[in-house]
Amino acid sequence: MSEKRAEEFERLVRTHQSALYRVAYRLTGNRDDAEDLLTEALTEAWSAFARFQTEDGFVRWVATIMTHTFLDWKRKANRIDWVSLDNPTPEEDDEGEGGWDIADENADPEAVAMRRQFWRDAQKALGDLPPEFRAAVVLVDMEGLSYEEAAQVLGCPIGTVRSRLHRARAMLRERLKHWLQEP
Repeated sequence: MSEKRAEEFERLVRTHQSALYRVAYRLTGNRDDAEDLLTEALTEAWSAFARFQTEDGFVRWVATIMTHTFLDWKRKANRIDWVSLDNPTPEEDDEGEGGWDIADENADPEAVAMRRQFWRDAQKALGDLPPEFRAAVVLVDMEGLSYEEAAQVLGCPIGTVRSRLHRARAMLRERLKHWLQEP
């Protein structure tokens, strides 16, 4: 690959690294796996960069690679029982992985605690979804892809994307219903 293409790849990665990490984190649910997924996807993107055509689709292109890699990982992981000894469970994790907190001196401590708990519960609910459902929610509801674009990324018909989204949203509503009820 030419030096000019290598510089272009590096520039695109630097420009879009936050968006790419966000997709990886939402798919995996934790910082370490997100970093591994992003590294693997960027390695694959680097090796295929000669075929990449337009700058506008870089995030979508890498997200496609990332989604396929994530689904492959999940398929392989379903065959093996893994127990992580170095990653805390979501209940033990007080770091707020994947987000950046900016201090608000006027914030009510109770409201801040409630907001953090909601996002922990939401991330856990998202992580509990089947991988194909989670990928559809991340791509459409969180990253703003159209149903058609998500269908291309996931390699399935639009109807399947719609069905997965419908079922995933119902599952998320059920798991988060205690947050949706008025006090």
